[in-house]
Amino acid sequence: MKNSGKVPAKFRFLFPPDLCLDMATWAQDEPGDGGMMQEKFNIEPRQGTIQPGETLSLDFSYRHDGEGCDELPVLLKLSRGREIMLQLRGVTVKSGVAYPQIAHDSHTLHPVVIGADKAPIQYYELYNGGDCQLSYEVLPESLEKLREENYGCDILQCLQTSGRVAPHSIAQIPFVFSPLEQKTYAVEVPIIILGGETRKITIFGQGILPGEEKEKETEIPDKQAVLLKDQLAMLSLDTVGFGTVPSFSLTKKIIFVTNTNSQSITFRWNTATTPLCNDVVSVSPLSGTLAPGASAMVEVALKPFSYPAIFDLDVICEVTDDAKEASFLAAAAKFAHDQEQEQITFTITEPKPRTPEKIDKSMDNWVASETLNKYHTLPPIRALAPSPLDRPTKSCTKRGKHHKTSPEKKNKETVACPPTAPKPFYLHLRITGEVADIRQFPDNLNGFDIPLSAITAAAPSEGTDSESSTNATGAEVDTVKNVLSFILKSLLED
Repeated sequence: MKNSGKVPAKFRFLFPPDLCLDMATWAQDEPGDGGMMQEKFNIEPRQGTIQPGETLSLDFSYRHDGEGCDELPVLLKLSRGREIMLQLRGVTVKSGVAYPQIAHDSHTLHPVVIGADKAPIQYYELYNGGDCQLSYEVLPESLEKLREENYGCDILQCLQTSGRVAPHSIAQIPFVFSPLEQKTYAVEVPIIILGGETRKITIFGQGILPGEEKEKETEIPDKQAVLLKDQLAMLSLDTVGFGTVPSFSLTKKIIFVTNTNSQSITFRWNTATTPLCNDVVSVSPLSGTLAPGASAMVEVALKPFSYPAIFDLDVICEVTDDAKEASFLAAAAKFAHDQEQEQITFTITEPKPRTPEKIDKSMDNWVASETLNKYHTLPPIRALAPSPLDRPTKSCTKRGKHHKTSPEKKNKETVACPPTAPKPFYLHLRITGEVADIRQFPDNLNGFDIPLSAITAAAPSEGTDSESSTNATGAEVDTVKNVLSFILKSLLED
């Protein structure tokens, strides 16, 4: 939260008890619930003063005590200023269930020019917040009805009517919006969650005239204003906008990762947040190590795409503290060694047997005489001395319930817990861009890198004669590619 004014601003978050409001019936806690619902939500800090030009980081938290959905109205009150009502919402899902998280019941597409040869592909994101795989299906009845109302023209098409979403992952459902009139279209699209309920999403799309400027989106700061608590690193830009680029082009941007920690860190990029993101975005290098205060240059590239599309993707950078990671690895190795030693070693805890004071040795030197025959009487039977190998009888008795175990034995019997891995810090990089038809750039292709391999890969393959094929060296192939790429650029510019 930033104070863009010229005077200090005092703020305060007011919860329902602070406002003396009666909670709605659906929002009241059930009888027997130990805590009030407003105790599940927390905002830190709840009040304070922001000086002109300063930025304050707010922390919103929700405690998942039980299964269900909780909502709480909170009022943000500025002294001698506006009052903003916030609606906090938290959902807790039980284990083994898929949960489609749909934040809004409507989705607005980017405006599209009327009569465009190739309308861009736009995506609707469906997030699975459960720990079980989610299967969905888009019903086409409403889309077919919209086509009938527009003389058989496909105004809105869904290119993938069914699919699956992995746990805690996002599925991007592709749509193509091709307007016929300069107006706003609205269609209600049902999405069936297999094994669950049906969600209805209203999709809005606006048709604009050629040359008409598109409405500017709400500007989001492209750079982090203030560091968070325990933040290990920061990016020079949180949003990378590629703008409008021609199809088949390769566009690159440069950002920097800076270590803000007192120890060395290791960063790793994850571009596989969605299947589409992995196919469209590339990051180099994917990982690296930074000393305290050091920075590393990272190249973000938008791969060649053959069809017009509009992207709004998210790439994650995972940052870990090397000192904490080394301590964890050492503790994990020691724990594994101790577990292995525990399996192959043992300790004798039984008391040492006592040696009797008097041992009858009269039978030890007795030897049968050769003169003895079968009619001689045998020597008298006497009790033998107990052997030192015999265990005491009392060791076999069961322990009573009042038996006490020594503290040393208790410590040995305690099960050791494995060490906990340190939690990494995640940096999110938003990537936006629009791929337009290359024919819309007849006079301005010098500023774009258009690899020949991207064009040949998108072209339909034809049968080739194996007898007429020839082998070429790598240098010859590079020369041919460069010449053909120059020829194609010249033809398109002409």
